[in-house]
Amino acid sequence: MPRYLVGRLGAMVPLIVGTTLIVFVLGRLAPGDPVQILLGDVGDPVTEARARAQLGLDRPLPEQYLRFVGRIVRGDLGVSYAYPGMPVRGMLAEAFPVSLLLSGLAVGAAVLIGVPLGLLAALSPRSLLDRLIRLLTLAGIAVPFFVVAIGLVLVFSLHLRWLPVSGWGRPGHLVLPVLVLGLRPLAYIARITRATLLQVLAEDYVRTARAKGLPPSAVSLRHALRNAVVTIVTTAGLALSLAFTGAFVTETIFGIPGMGRATVTAIFQRDYPVIQAVVMLYTGLFLILNLLTDLGYALLDPRIRYAD
Repeated sequence: MPRYLVGRLGAMVPLIVGTTLIVFVLGRLAPGDPVQILLGDVGDPVTEARARAQLGLDRPLPEQYLRFVGRIVRGDLGVSYAYPGMPVRGMLAEAFPVSLLLSGLAVGAAVLIGVPLGLLAALSPRSLLDRLIRLLTLAGIAVPFFVVAIGLVLVFSLHLRWLPVSGWGRPGHLVLPVLVLGLRPLAYIARITRATLLQVLAEDYVRTARAKGLPPSAVSLRHALRNAVVTIVTTAGLALSLAFTGAFVTETIFGIPGMGRATVTAIFQRDYPVIQAVVMLYTGLFLILNLLTDLGYALLDPRIRYAD
């Protein structure tokens, strides 16, 4: 396992370096002058030159890139252009826990509901229940996040008046965003669980267990589901990444002060330090999630780490 872990960590280094290079280049090619955005209409040529020197924008591009990477390593994400004097790190420190809570609850609910749905569909293939579950999960994958959000708001907030439309701070504010974010991961998990269980149930050792007279529940839970859990864990890890990306739209619609809303606001305000910090943070987050998923996969199936 240590050798497998070192290999996976080594594979992450080129991805991180490539991401820093892409973020740096796009930040320099983006429209608008950062100094003019920072100073607004009050900057004169002398003030602009002084600000450009303070930001290091008057230095050669290779030196700017090395300074950019050095700041990232030190955890210095710069200062917001839209809110002068406000550190980007402080802004993200307030927004990230909100998105983490929202995405974690969404994926947790998706696993708790999606796995039983996939199990029910696999135990009764080609039945009415199986077809209904497949139809609903297909709709959950196909319908965009914003359409689901608008539909839930119309029904539960405007018509029934059960839940608030937007806001943050009370448990009721979590319900609709969690439903929106969790629907697509739930659909993926249910369909993957069904497909994996159908494949496992056709294996020889499952037929042998049935021939020995084991109850159907024991065959399904102790043998089939136990061997299908590797694929389910992998899907759950990918679903968490999907929930984080879906938060961009969901948080904006429901007015939730998370990473998604902060990023959308920064894009409209051309707040490049915030955008760059979000890209780097999400890159690191996705790499960590993939690493944890692979480690869980290797722990559950030793053949993977031995083959590596």
